[in-house]
Amino acid sequence: MERRSVLREETEALRSRIAAAQASLALVECALGCEHEDVTQCAHFQQAVRERVGRDAAVARAPAE
Repeated sequence: MERRSVLREETEALRSRIAAAQASLALVECALGCEHEDVTQCAHFQQAVRERVGRDAAVARAPAE
């Protein structure tokens, strides 16, 4: 495989891991800022999780190039 092709693949894989880590960080920060004793009972946190799951599901269904 050509060097540039390998580097492009690695770049995309890294971008994907960074995006996933940033999304996870956003959920943790949401939970930290929550006043609920049980964060799973917080409507705002539940919505943040639903948005994350929906976004990840959409990415998983995206066709590969």
